[in-house]
Amino acid sequence: MARPVQEINAGSMADIAFLLLIFFLVTTTMDVDAGISRTLPLKRDIPPDFEYPEVHARDVLEILANSNDQLMVEGRFIDVEELEEIVRDYYTANGNGQDNNPHMPMHNQVTPGICQAELNKLNEALVADPGNADLLREIENWDAKMELCKQMPGNSYFEMSKMSLIQLKNQANTTYGLYIEIQDILKKVVNELRQEICVELDWKNYLEMKDTDPDDMEKLKMLRVIVPERIVEARIDR
Repeated sequence: MARPVQEINAGSMADIAFLLLIFFLVTTTMDVDAGISRTLPLKRDIPPDFEYPEVHARDVLEILANSNDQLMVEGRFIDVEELEEIVRDYYTANGNGQDNNPHMPMHNQVTPGICQAELNKLNEALVADPGNADLLREIENWDAKMELCKQMPGNSYFEMSKMSLIQLKNQANTTYGLYIEIQDILKKVVNELRQEICVELDWKNYLEMKDTDPDDMEKLKMLRVIVPERIVEARIDR
């Protein structure tokens, strides 16, 4: 006589499966796409009598990436490995206030006297127009410049032209890989130059500074003044 086959008790299998599901949901990490940090300009209505400032060719570093992933800087095709040196030269070529390279932005000396004169002018304008956001931003900017003068050897420093900017243009079919590589190079140069200032002034590592720390925040404002990150992007279809 055949022995009866004993049934498997599966009563608790559902509970076990449910617990395993919860375990994997809690412990599994999901990859999150990281974007590129950029501060976008505020949208403003242009007054009818607004006069556009004159922009000199030497103040603009034009970078073009075409649909064939070729890189052109200032009308000359280059390898992407050359870009870092070009960007660094853009920031530093005339950093001593001398016109060493007529194709790169000029740097103007900033002293406590210049800062105080600008602050006096802005504060007078603020009395006539209290709460003006543009004036408040300018006052904050000149306060940072004044503090930077106090920190720098000789109580002054050289600042890039206000009109200097990097213009990055991409054709519609430029690959994402090349675009990110260009952005990485631009960010790397800015970070390294800011870190050099930190070393010169005996500050903590630039990459360790946090916006949440009041002391770090003041230093970050000064670093953004002396090594500005002005990037304008545009897409071209042809």
